[in-house]
Amino acid sequence: MIGGWWLVMNVDMHNKLKEIIQSLKIWENHDLLWLPTTTSTNDDIKAIWHNDNFCPIIEVADTQTKGKGQYERKWASSSIGQCLMFSFSIDIKEFEFPVSMIAGIALAIALEELGVSKSDFWLKWPNDIWLNNKKLSGILTESTTINHGLRSVVGIGINILPLPDKSINAISLSEYNIHVTREEVLIAFLKAFDKIFHLSASKLSELWNNYASNFKKIKCKIQILNEPAFIATALGVSNDGSLMVEKTNGEKRKIISATLTPII
Repeated sequence: MIGGWWLVMNVDMHNKLKEIIQSLKIWENHDLLWLPTTTSTNDDIKAIWHNDNFCPIIEVADTQTKGKGQYERKWASSSIGQCLMFSFSIDIKEFEFPVSMIAGIALAIALEELGVSKSDFWLKWPNDIWLNNKKLSGILTESTTINHGLRSVVGIGINILPLPDKSINAISLSEYNIHVTREEVLIAFLKAFDKIFHLSASKLSELWNNYASNFKKIKCKIQILNEPAFIATALGVSNDGSLMVEKTNGEKRKIISATLTPII
């Protein structure tokens, strides 16, 4: 009987989620797939994104075994409910402000609406969210060309419950005393993304800079491929998503691609 009740509960929740998703303009044609386990939600969508009959999709996994973040860093979960891990596909005809950074803004808006104080978290360029100087969420975007446009898969991981590995500088929403379900976080994100996606690049960069105000107060170690690392502070992002930084010697530099490590 318990197993039957659990199945009904999950079917009801799945149907409710689909109803909410399809009421939002940008998501109205997306299908929702919620899996018990997979290797990587990003890889699942990439495996079919060139198919002629490809359907836009939002894929969530209770656990994933080979999830990854930027630069192949591992983002996996071994226990149900520990993390909200999901990916979605989106087609973009005109590319201005990076979709991964739009996702970061949407997640920041969602977190604020769920009760996280804006003074306690910040966006780290290009697409992480840190809370109380610890990593809360990561975003990985991968793209391909489809019919002269861009098809992107955006993967997001958010810590809901504490991570078992205490050696990682990470934090969860529950450790911040925000007790929410994965479904509540997902819905808040999808609503926020739907609200801001079609804003101008200038408005999006303004929003990103606003949510990155704490990020701009700290120094970061910046590593650009094939260059010596250097220390700098962020000044803000431009309308194309690039980051302007100021080095310790006062020199200003525009960053297109780099690894940033906050010096906490």
